[in-house]
Parts: sequence; structure tokens; C-alpha cells
Amino acid sequence: MSGVLANIALGIVLAWVVFALAGWVVTPGLAVGLGVVVALAMVGLARDTLVPGGLVALLAPFGVMLPALALRHMGGSLGLPVVAFGTVEMIVFLGLYVAFLAASMGVLPVDPYRLGYAPIPVGVMVLAVCFYGALTGNPFLPLVAVLGQVAWVMGWGSSNWFDYVLHVVMVPVAVIVLVQRALGG
Repeated sequence: MSGVLANIALGIVLAWVVFALAGWVVTPGLAVGLGVVVALAMVGLARDTLVPGGLVALLAPFGVMLPALALRHMGGSLGLPVVAFGTVEMIVFLGLYVAFLAASMGVLPVDPYRLGYAPIPVGVMVLAVCFYGALTGNPFLPLVAVLGQVAWVMGWGSSNWFDYVLHVVMVPVAVIVLVQRALGG
């Protein structure tokens, strides 16, 4: 099951990348269409070749968050209602996530990553994210947290819940969005 999910996630992320690049020169609808065509070709026809395999090796585990962000971004460009993340939310997330990554790599004297292996801390974190989503009126993060927990419980990949709800690619994505906002874009 995890191989099928990795291919689906890879297809979504590839569609997102093509969408983002094509979006500079074509309409959002056409950019999404091109993204889907390229993703289907890469994952469907060339799945056993070097490029998709290398991308899976580089980006896996994809988890829930990265494909969900990609779908959210593409859907928003097509006019679907999407609640934007606030600038302060993104700055706080970026600071906390970079600290989390540093701590998980042994730079700081704590290891929060280990909490993602245990059911009770994961349950508490999922409930906290759901509570935050209820307070902000944004269902995106609770949905990702719960879907990540479902995938984690089902054993569809990593044995750590954080691998489903976080991805290191979120750091440059958040930085790019913050820079665009700062420049008025």
C-alpha cells in the first residue's frame, strides 16, 4: 500500500511543480491541466525509470501534508475556497519547525521527533491541532493531522506520525510565500 500511496503523492507533487512553473506563462486552469498530464506521464508511464525513482528517494516519505498543500494550492488557483494562512502563523510555524528539525538532528538537547512514535503524545497533538483549527476556522490542518494519524495507525509508510504531517520541503515553501508577501506579491 505504501508504494501506491508514494506514487500518488509523487504524482500530486509533480503536478504541483509543473503547475507552479507553467503558471508564470499560462492560465491557472491550463497550468493545472499541464501538471496533471506531466504527472500522469511520469508516474503512470515512467514509474520504473530513474527520475521518478530518484524523486521518491529524495522526497519520501511524502506523508499527507505535502500532497495536501499541493492540492490546496492548485484548488485555490482554480477558485475553490481556501482559507489562507496568516503571515504570523507562517512565521511562528517556520521558527518552530526549524527548531524541531534542529532538535531532531541532535543540535538541541531535546528530541521531539521521538514523540511521533507513541500513541498518547500523537493523540494529544492531533487533538491540539483540531482545537487550533476550530479556533481559527481553518479545517485544513485538522484534516491533515487526522489523515496523518489514520495513515500512521494503518502503517502505510513511516512508523512516526511526524513523517505524515510535516515535510522538510515546507521550509523553503514557507520562506518563498513570506518573501512574496513582504514584496507585495
